[in-house]
Amino acid sequence: MADHLRIEMSPPVDGGMMLRFSSGPQEFAADFTTQVCPFFEAFCDAIRVLHDGFIDDRIRLLIGAPECDLLLQAAAHSSQAVLKINLWPDHKRSTLVPEPTVFRFEGARQEIISPFVAALTSVRAGLSDAEFAQAYRAPFPTAAYAALMRRVQMTASDSIRT
Repeated sequence: MADHLRIEMSPPVDGGMMLRFSSGPQEFAADFTTQVCPFFEAFCDAIRVLHDGFIDDRIRLLIGAPECDLLLQAAAHSSQAVLKINLWPDHKRSTLVPEPTVFRFEGARQEIISPFVAALTSVRAGLSDAEFAQAYRAPFPTAAYAALMRRVQMTASDSIRT
C-alpha cells in the first residue's frame, strides 16, 4: 500500500503561511512568512490544471536565500502525477547540478489533488476576504479558487454517474 500524501497550510500570518507536506517517512515543512512570493492563486490554478491533462508547473514559494519551488508534473494521458519540492541555497541555480529535491510524491492525480483541495478549503473557510487580505498582504484569489471548486465539483459529479 502506498503512503498517502498529507498537506497542511496554516492560516496566513504576516504575508505568508506555514506549509507541511508529508507521506510515509518523508516530511517537508517550512514557514513561508518571509520573502514570500504570493502563491495561493498559483496553487489553485495548478491543481485545477492537474485535473485535466498535461502539467509541468513550477510554483516559486521563496525568493532569495533559500529559494523553494513546488513542481507539479503529469503527462497528458496519464493518470499518474508527481509533486516535488526543491530547495535551492540561493538564486544561483545551475543546470549542471541536479535539482535539490527535498520532498517527492508520485501517485494518482487524485492522490495529489484531494489533499491540496482540503488544505485550500480549510484556509478559505477560516477567514473572510478582508481577514485573508490583511494577513496575507494580497487579496484572496476568488476567481482562481472558484474555478478550482467548479472543477472539483464536476469531477465529483462525473464519478457519481459512473
